[in-house]
Amino acid sequence: MLHRRVVGIIFICVVSLATGCPEPANQRGSELEARQQASDQQPTMRATPKAEPEMSESERLAFISKMKPQVDAFCGDCHATSPPSSSTKEDWIAEVKQGFLLYRTSGRNDLEVPNQDLVLKYFQCQAPTTFDLTRSIDNYPATPVTLDQTSPPIASGRSPAVTNVQWVESGIGDASALIYCDIATGGIKAYWPSKPEQPPQTLGTVFQPVHVQPYDLNQDQALDLIVADIGEFNANESDLGQVVWLRQKPDAGEFERVILLEGLSRIADVREGDFDSDGDTDLLVAAFGWRKTGRIFLMVNQGTQTNDVPDFEIREVDPRHGAVHVPPADLNADGHLDFVALISQEHEVVEAFLNDGTGNFQRQEIWNAPDPAYGSSGIELVDLDGDNDLDVLMTNGDSFDRGAKPYHSVQWLENQGAYPFVHHHLCTMPGVMSARAADFDADGDLDVVATALLVGTSRTQLDSINSSSVVMLMQEAPGEFRATQVEAKSPQHLAITVGDFDHDGKPDFAAGNFLRQSMQPASDLLLWWNRSKSTDGN
Repeated sequence: MLHRRVVGIIFICVVSLATGCPEPANQRGSELEARQQASDQQPTMRATPKAEPEMSESERLAFISKMKPQVDAFCGDCHATSPPSSSTKEDWIAEVKQGFLLYRTSGRNDLEVPNQDLVLKYFQCQAPTTFDLTRSIDNYPATPVTLDQTSPPIASGRSPAVTNVQWVESGIGDASALIYCDIATGGIKAYWPSKPEQPPQTLGTVFQPVHVQPYDLNQDQALDLIVADIGEFNANESDLGQVVWLRQKPDAGEFERVILLEGLSRIADVREGDFDSDGDTDLLVAAFGWRKTGRIFLMVNQGTQTNDVPDFEIREVDPRHGAVHVPPADLNADGHLDFVALISQEHEVVEAFLNDGTGNFQRQEIWNAPDPAYGSSGIELVDLDGDNDLDVLMTNGDSFDRGAKPYHSVQWLENQGAYPFVHHHLCTMPGVMSARAADFDADGDLDVVATALLVGTSRTQLDSINSSSVVMLMQEAPGEFRATQVEAKSPQHLAITVGDFDHDGKPDFAAGNFLRQSMQPASDLLLWWNRSKSTDGN
């Protein structure tokens, strides 16, 4: 979800120089094979590097065999070695250069450092020249769900950059509302779909909000908002991150900004819950950070107040940077609140944190991506297969640094009662950032809607095809999903939410517009209203 660099304490071996080596004959694992098959034919948007004299196939294989132990020992010291197929030959040039620079500046000197040019050659000999982004995503059929689209009045002269959207049934004004974060203005805003002509209203302002969580923190019967303020969206070691409480004044409908914690690295997510089982509300914080900063920590409620503000004690849960989302749930039905973390950067892992009831956690791996540059962008906990346990709906489509990839996709991590979960690929979708589940066709099972955001030249790579920026995955048989198109050629949505906007019993959905690089004013949101008939004819 966030602008980031793929880095590690050591070296995330993401490497390449142009070598003119033949394309590799095979790759490890079914997912890596799919990546390689999807990367041969699409013309690149960049100039192809000048090639060195070609090696014969036998020379290439011998070179790979010789270099692999060195590369694995160096690049794989603290995380998985990046598969050569994850970047093009040209892209590996910058990645290898960055990796060696990171090692030299890390302060470590305990590894045997291989020759940089040979490492680059190792990855390039096995990397595709270009990526084909078109083969599996062109011309998804139109969704069978009948939808109407509307948008709120344009609220300002600035292009929106919406990072999070939530549906709130009651408690914000006198009607159900969409609340959302806009880093273009720093605003946390509300829009009431039942009042379509009324412009969105700003409820509060921070630096750059990326997540808003509705919750009555002080239990005064007025719904408050807990805000994750990243401080600085662009990748750096900023200490502008904040956890902010927008405290609603009872009977006034106005919000007072209260800074609960500041001076933090870049905050990506904040969730509420009683993690230490003492009867009050703690806050779980995902500090994404960047290279040297970032962690997951608890703000443990001490049960006391200073100036009507709860006192919190900080307790680190996990020291790794790159945490994107930390949704809580009782995963093992023991009565204690656990959570699931999506940790990106070089880690690229989904893990369960199982609570002993006191706020101490045991980690269990749910799924580990095959590539430290996987581009993980979001998770949602949902019982997708209806078997009465929570699965993980996951997306990997971060294009901020490394562009669109043919392995960006929507995925289902199926809970079968043991760790790790079972991985299912649902559909390919370059730039996919967010996915939510609901029964859109009223057939009794859950479908999925997903949105994409592509930045820079990634958007132009898909201009020539009928690519989908909003996809609806119809569950046509248990665990079998068919990708259909809702919107084409507008990959400008970082966030999505689902709700029954008109209270007709059918799920609608809304996506935020993220047009940070545009100078044109636009509506903050797009709303899709479900007009399909349900199975009872309504």
